[in-house]
Amino acid sequence: MGKIRVGFDSRDLFFAQTGTKTFSEELIKEIQQDPTVELVLLSPKNAKAPSSLWSKALAHFQFIIWKLWTLPRKARQAHVDYLLCPDYVAPSLFLGKVKTLPVFHGCNIWEIPQNYNAVWRWYFSALAMQGEKKAHRVLTVSQFSKSKLIDVLGIAGAKIKVIPIGAKATQTSVDNSAQRPIPDEYILHIGVLDKRKNLPRLIHAFALLEDKSIHLVLGGGRPSKIFNDSYPEILATIKELGLENRVHLTGYLKDEMLALYYQHAKAYVFPSTYEGFGIPVLEAFQHGLPVATSNISSLPEVVGQGGLLFDPYNIQDMASQIEALFSLGDSALSTMKSEQQKLLSWYNWSNSWKEIKKLIYER
Repeated sequence: MGKIRVGFDSRDLFFAQTGTKTFSEELIKEIQQDPTVELVLLSPKNAKAPSSLWSKALAHFQFIIWKLWTLPRKARQAHVDYLLCPDYVAPSLFLGKVKTLPVFHGCNIWEIPQNYNAVWRWYFSALAMQGEKKAHRVLTVSQFSKSKLIDVLGIAGAKIKVIPIGAKATQTSVDNSAQRPIPDEYILHIGVLDKRKNLPRLIHAFALLEDKSIHLVLGGGRPSKIFNDSYPEILATIKELGLENRVHLTGYLKDEMLALYYQHAKAYVFPSTYEGFGIPVLEAFQHGLPVATSNISSLPEVVGQGGLLFDPYNIQDMASQIEALFSLGDSALSTMKSEQQKLLSWYNWSNSWKEIKKLIYER
């Protein structure tokens, strides 16, 4: 028996900045190290991220053509046995004997539709659900997401496999002599500035903290047009509360600067109202940061005993749990960090590939 050929839809290496790009980069690294399979990367010809308004509009049309026609044709021509699609959407036609494995990172597109552009949501959802019907199996990243795929989308539980995912492998490669990104102590949040990240409430909670010398860093860029942008509301909240000198918006952070912000943070807070998983929490774990996060969606599952939980809709509760982070004694901090390391021993890309490989080789 020859090597199994695994095709990988690598389009998001060129078109995404976070999320599915991280998933693709890290999982590809793992598969490439496995001598028992042959990895075939499949991407559009001359792929590059769109820059102009026209090229962005064209990219949506090209995405549909890629998924419906070009990708399955390339997969057939490459004689792959399996096709991994990291962005929900797998081809449904012209596949021949190719078995597809789409990855559904959550059910947020269907559960919080108001967070997305209506036209994009309509065609993306249609493509994703059409591909799911023809898929060999559906992969997802948490038990929470699996339950939502069953309850909201009606996908059979037996068809869904939960795989662990991890943080970026480069996150701990930091020059310890590098200068602090800001001189003051700060709370850190990393994530794109869309509505579900719940950042205006975080800013309100931050304003309630007793220590007025601490700062808040919001690391991440504005979302693409398909998401509901929270940036104007964030700016208005900062101005309303008079926090212009204590709340810092960094924009999108490249790996080196991202790691630097994690390294020097006092604590990490993640108040999202919906996450299929929540990779930034694992990044905070890698740096041993005290973590407080939402008590809903997948986050209690991901954080376990490695952080504190709060109601993301309750500003006072959020502020109280952030204060509790600052009050943790040495023993409690040590226990929290120990739990974080236990979680990281499961949530990593090596285990991601091991679980997918089990599925590929099952009979």
